[in-house]
Amino acid sequence: MKVVPRRRRLLQALAAAPLAAMLPAGAQALPARRLLVLVFLYGGNDAFNTWVPYTDSSYYAFRPTIAVPRDAVLKVTDRHGFHPALAPLLPAWEARELALVQGIGYPEITQQHYRDIEIAFTAEDQELLAEGWASRALARRARPGALADALALDLLDIREADPMGPFRGDRVGAIQVHHVAELLEKRRIADCVVDTNTRGRAAAARATGTIAAAAVRTRFPDDPLGQAMRAVVDLAAADPTLPVVHVTLNGLDGDKHHSVDTHWNQLQHHGGALGRLAAALAALRLAMVELGRWDDTLVATYDEFARSPMENEDRGTHHGAASTHFVMGGRVKGGLIGAAPPVVRVHAVGGPEPVIDTRRLWTTVVERWWETDAAGLFARRHAPLDLLRG
Repeated sequence: MKVVPRRRRLLQALAAAPLAAMLPAGAQALPARRLLVLVFLYGGNDAFNTWVPYTDSSYYAFRPTIAVPRDAVLKVTDRHGFHPALAPLLPAWEARELALVQGIGYPEITQQHYRDIEIAFTAEDQELLAEGWASRALARRARPGALADALALDLLDIREADPMGPFRGDRVGAIQVHHVAELLEKRRIADCVVDTNTRGRAAAARATGTIAAAAVRTRFPDDPLGQAMRAVVDLAAADPTLPVVHVTLNGLDGDKHHSVDTHWNQLQHHGGALGRLAAALAALRLAMVELGRWDDTLVATYDEFARSPMENEDRGTHHGAASTHFVMGGRVKGGLIGAAPPVVRVHAVGGPEPVIDTRRLWTTVVERWWETDAAGLFARRHAPLDLLRG
């Protein structure tokens, strides 16, 4: 990513940006104090080593060197348990504030990163849409007074053309702050913007106020994801009307292969990535409880695809289909949703098909969290999941 030239062009544009945000005519406001935190597991996470089928002999037969040892699994049911690196999430699980959505994915993925990232961001697998699913949803409700319609911390999108991820298009104002450590130091969004869409320029131009450090005792991990969650807490304290923040789990060196895109040497990187994810989410939960905002926060992980159940020749895993994702929050009905992807023998690339279409999760966000009608949002209607308490 060419950060410096892009920022220079952006700052020039901000100087001339209009100060009035454009909202849909006659739109009702989003529910107050409802924050969505989207966590993108960039590269496609391995569900089998995340939610481990520790009693399945095929799991150990198909993964002779990378399977999580049975004695190391944090056993949750009589068949499945967490990777040991996910131990920081156990308090949320035991408090029934963490749900695992099993067997989730898109049925028509290509298992090619660029195309399937398009599907993940637009929630449309039949054609190339110009707008992200979150943009289409947020455009249906006004967001008066918010710092931005959508704020992204760290990597948002790998595409040069309209790199706005699930906020692509121009119906809502999206702002990307790539270097979160810089935001935590300078405390002004306007000083740290890397990219926006057209509507986001106006919001960025207005974002000159200081974002104070929230008065919480929780300690955050000192890595990019931990810093991003610290910033989420500060932003939530500064602006209770902010509807969505996007963060990304990536390699510490910016290489997704050193995170969850585990084509080779999976044991070297995957456990560390899961540990960073768990520690950051656990810290976010504790800090939001301190702020009194945990009931107003919904966290959802997602990715472009999963991994194959088969270990490859490089002691890693290639692309798959059905995954398992985390949904957290004070109003989440903790527990298991769907069915865990079965361990089946396939070619090196591929795997069992999803049993839950990811659009059901996004329909849940739109209808049950943002209280917005999802009719027409996707190519066909999808039933929401039973994930949230009233």
